[in-house]
Amino acid sequence: MNNVKTAVTLLVVILLMSFTASPQVRRTGQGNMANWAGKYPDDKFFDHPLIKSPLRRILSKADYASIRDYNLMTPIRRVGDYLVAYSEIKYSDPQKTLSLAFDLGDGAVYIVFREGEEHREFSTEGNRFNLPKEVLEELGL
Repeated sequence: MNNVKTAVTLLVVILLMSFTASPQVRRTGQGNMANWAGKYPDDKFFDHPLIKSPLRRILSKADYASIRDYNLMTPIRRVGDYLVAYSEIKYSDPQKTLSLAFDLGDGAVYIVFREGEEHREFSTEGNRFNLPKEVLEELGL
């Protein structure tokens, strides 16, 4: 009977540890994302799990695959608690651009594809773009 109590207690402790560790790991991962500020949004950036996984969920296969076509990049900017990346397809006519915002607080991802005057918006927040004015301006909205 004593062994059963010990096993149950150990199982409860392990479960509690896994629940308390998860948010901390997530915050640490998003905190590390802040290190991208000033760097270029290359394949490594778009392959980062906190960017890649949400994009694969919210974009069509064609849109996700097209990200590799955007080959002219500017350094990622930090705007408040957001990272904002911008790139375009060199020599495209009409001009094709991609803007992405990553929320360092909750990991939400916002992406805008623009072709000439037309644009398409996607986000992990049900395509809601309730973002600070400065971030919206950086995204060209």
